[in-house]
Amino acid sequence: MLNRVKSALMNAMGGSELGLQYPTDSDNETVTDYLNSNITAEVENKPYSRPSFLGLTTEETQVSADHRVRPIIVPRDLSRLPWCAGYAECINAGKSTWNEDQTSATRGDLKLSDVNVTLPYVIFSMFDGHAGYQVALTARLHLHRIILGRLMAIPGNMLLNEDEDELIKGRDLVIGAIELAYRQMDQMVEAQAQGGGGGCTAITILFLNGRLYAAGAGDSRAVLVLGESQRALTRDHTPDSESNRVRALGFLRSTELLKGHFTPLEFRKRPLQKELGSLVLYREPYMTGWAYKVLTLSDLKLPLISGHGKRSRVMGTIGVTRGFGDHGLKAASTGVHIKPFLSSQPEVQSINLDSCNLTERDCIIVATDGLWDVVSDKAAANILRKTLAPDNPSLEYRLTMGAQELVQAARGRLVGRAWVGKSENLEETDEKFSPMASVDDISVLVVPLYPYLCEHKQWLKTTQQERRYSMDSLHISVLPKLVTDPSINTDGQTFPNCAGNCLRYLAAPSGLPAFMAIPCLPLRFLLVSVTSSGRVDDENFVGGSTTADLN
Repeated sequence: MLNRVKSALMNAMGGSELGLQYPTDSDNETVTDYLNSNITAEVENKPYSRPSFLGLTTEETQVSADHRVRPIIVPRDLSRLPWCAGYAECINAGKSTWNEDQTSATRGDLKLSDVNVTLPYVIFSMFDGHAGYQVALTARLHLHRIILGRLMAIPGNMLLNEDEDELIKGRDLVIGAIELAYRQMDQMVEAQAQGGGGGCTAITILFLNGRLYAAGAGDSRAVLVLGESQRALTRDHTPDSESNRVRALGFLRSTELLKGHFTPLEFRKRPLQKELGSLVLYREPYMTGWAYKVLTLSDLKLPLISGHGKRSRVMGTIGVTRGFGDHGLKAASTGVHIKPFLSSQPEVQSINLDSCNLTERDCIIVATDGLWDVVSDKAAANILRKTLAPDNPSLEYRLTMGAQELVQAARGRLVGRAWVGKSENLEETDEKFSPMASVDDISVLVVPLYPYLCEHKQWLKTTQQERRYSMDSLHISVLPKLVTDPSINTDGQTFPNCAGNCLRYLAAPSGLPAFMAIPCLPLRFLLVSVTSSGRVDDENFVGGSTTADLN
């Protein structure tokens, strides 16, 4: 029995501290049409599971939840993640039964029927659950589908438009789609929770049309590592960092939301009853400076936000202010609802990858706060650079090794009954282990950027017409009439609606050929020959998406 458990543990770990192991077996990817999926139906509670790209059996999932060993889990088949992105995780040291982090990876194509274009995309998402795993699991299974549905609702010619002279660009519409998808996801969680349930933070990385989109709600973080530099693409949403927003809401709707139990005012130090009638330093939510006021009995109420930094709390209860769920959360002893002060609204950044001068070692690190609580952005970037620097083994293995090294640095090592961070071996660098060890769930993704940029450039090359037709070469003395109505009759012939109102038809005088250039996207044209006695043949395209589900 002991040998069976050991065997299952080694299989679950995939890459252990004794050396990387990569079994050759693989799981088939599931192809799903997310656009036509019924994501509005009531979501049922799902049994606990880990991301399918890990390839864990039920027994291995159980063994991976060993709080004493805290094995570092990596995918057994690296090809199941786009571009063989690196991934590693480990469970907490005993604060919850299961690993409440969840991760999803999805790639596919958006079929934009109105412009007859198939646009590739890749989505990575990570969720850090609290008060249970269910909300994070629900988000893992559904958020990417909601995002795809929102993207499909954007007219193709607008989605592909990146003209800097335009007021509303394609990237603005993509950001709006992500923001709406996050709100819809939270509404789905609310319908499922029925007054209870926990919550989760969320972070999404979307590759679309040559751009990278990083969306975050909560304290999970994405850090861009380019060459010798690094910078965070998302911001931690804590009561401390969002103090103004939370206090302002409490200040404006004090009676309704605070119920007389809390004060939205911020004091330089916690006021005491013996200070009643004396001058104390305070500020209201809209203030950046400080002022004096006479302390009254009302000022002795519980603070809406207490503590500082990672120890800050809303109503003394929760340490994150954005994410999904927590619809039934109430402050202890007062019964005041906390959800009105929490938001599902993500902050989204967009980057044009073609302007970044990327190399194959440039990556983005996506991780839950189990890593970032004990490892700084700079230290994480340095660990990754050292792992990716050698030429052997191949890059796809080094990406996984990099994720594993980051998890190991945050988890530390078990000494006696405690997990410690800083290595006692003087030969090891200070960056090998952090001064403190994380006892939280730890999940890390290392996503390479260069492969996507190469794929996007190849996509542009294959979808662009090799040449543009010059009207001068036609030698036509009479210019054909430009027709903007797709259904107009010209010379007794009806032109069908090829791909929506964005198409333009060139109608030639009787007996002369005409050529029309159909603009499908910037720098791409479809050349069609038309005669006055013929009709434009067209294939009917149905909008949709094809997707490989790696969740």
